[in-house]
Amino acid sequence: MAFFDTIPFLGYSLYQLCLLFLIWAFLGWGVEVCFHTIKMGEYSNRGFLDMPICPIYGFGVLIITIVLKPVSGDPLLVFLLSSLICTAFELAVGVAMRKIFHSIWWDYTDEHFNFHGYICLKVSIEWGIGGLIVISFVEPFTEMLINAMPIVLGCIIIAIFAVLIPIDTWGSVAAVKKLNVRLKEITEINAKMLETAQGIGEKLGEFALDTQDKGAEAYAGLYLAADEISDKAEELAEGIRSGISDKRAEMAEKMQNRYDALIAFSDRRVKRMIRAFPGMQSIDYEDAFLTIKSIVSGEEKKNAADKSLSR
Repeated sequence: MAFFDTIPFLGYSLYQLCLLFLIWAFLGWGVEVCFHTIKMGEYSNRGFLDMPICPIYGFGVLIITIVLKPVSGDPLLVFLLSSLICTAFELAVGVAMRKIFHSIWWDYTDEHFNFHGYICLKVSIEWGIGGLIVISFVEPFTEMLINAMPIVLGCIIIAIFAVLIPIDTWGSVAAVKKLNVRLKEITEINAKMLETAQGIGEKLGEFALDTQDKGAEAYAGLYLAADEISDKAEELAEGIRSGISDKRAEMAEKMQNRYDALIAFSDRRVKRMIRAFPGMQSIDYEDAFLTIKSIVSGEEKKNAADKSLSR
């Protein structure tokens, strides 16, 4: 069958490619989790998906395996090409995710020799070392594992993940889309609240200036009209109080209630993503995203404190 036949220009069958992708996606996820746990001192499910796989590693290692297998006997060339290929792939994924989700998922701007925060020299060197280790030592064992695995078992694994990965991907994409809608509404409410506050300030300022002008006129010779001016000033003040305090207060209360509901964040997927990508940023709604991020961070600290007390 074509599914099990070796593709000449790839050197693998579709069956082997699917299993290699799953193995490396899982191993990449495991490395990310271990690295993050050591660095941050706490476990975090890394990656865009809820599942214990990182597709970017699955595709990345597949690419370098296919391209570099013919030159696997030259360590320097493997290192250099791994650095180049993985860096280009990371740049492409970073740009694509920014365009699709209007978000920055990792940021290397604090690293030396970076390109717009997407890639940097330090990580490129790490990609090269990782590629060298993969091609020289690990990849042969993955092929041995796949060849030793019963074909029926391999097909079952592929079939299961062929169903689960699209479902997980759809759920994660939908969660980010809903987050952007939420951030947009939070930003709009903040703008309306600011506009309301400015409107009240302008009305009060106009009242103060009007009263001052009328008072100046009175001192200039219209002393007899003082009672009239006082009545008009009181009438104006009353109009401001009644108009602003009723309508604007009601509007402000509704906006505040909606704002509180929006920032009372409860989306499990997005919370996990924020924890998994500490450098994540929103391009269009930075302030609103920082508010959500601070809430998630506060929940983490509270949970950590509760666990500490329970011990």
